[in-house]
Amino acid sequence: MTKLLIVEDDHSVAQLLQFALESERYVIDHCTHCADALAALRTNDYDMLILDWALPDGSGIDLCKQYRATGGNKPILMLTARESSRDKVTGLTAGADDYVVKPFDPDELIARTKALLRRPPLIAESTLCVGDVTLDTASFTVKIGNYSAQLVPKEYAILHLLMEHPGRFFTAESILARVWRSDLPVSTDSVRTHIKTLRKKFIEADSRIVIENSRGLGYRIKSQ
Repeated sequence: MTKLLIVEDDHSVAQLLQFALESERYVIDHCTHCADALAALRTNDYDMLILDWALPDGSGIDLCKQYRATGGNKPILMLTARESSRDKVTGLTAGADDYVVKPFDPDELIARTKALLRRPPLIAESTLCVGDVTLDTASFTVKIGNYSAQLVPKEYAILHLLMEHPGRFFTAESILARVWRSDLPVSTDSVRTHIKTLRKKFIEADSRIVIENSRGLGYRIKSQ
């Protein structure tokens, strides 16, 4: 599941961004200050950053530079009212991958976000397969054999994460950080509950895959 960080101090703009991007099934964290954004970056693995230029405690440009200087390599989109060619050059030179001027068209911003997130092999493959389970990332559907599974959004998100990395272990804490917004009052109990219901659906469908739990390592998906 794709997780984005929005750093924007205008709450109306942030709400518009969040509504548009969550409609595409992205998980969104939102900060209004540079300091909070840096703290979030230290504790979360984001797939993309959307940065405003002028922030209450600094500049999105400086935040971009700091992120790149510390090895951050995920796509960055600058979203700002500053529209001069010189400003655009400054943003791109600082390490941004794209530059969008406010006011913006939400559909265009979604398209630009998808373009920045697009990386091989996802360009060629829109499905993930493990054993008899197929997850279609374009239509957000899951099939177990020939059976269409009905999953709630967080079940889908957890399954997506595990199927993207078959055989890799994820702790409950790392799943929580990837799949849930950081400001929500949820615990790892929510992760365990959703994995329990996923397992039940696999058993009911007589699936050949299991979500394995190894003490000290976490959860992974594998075919029996």
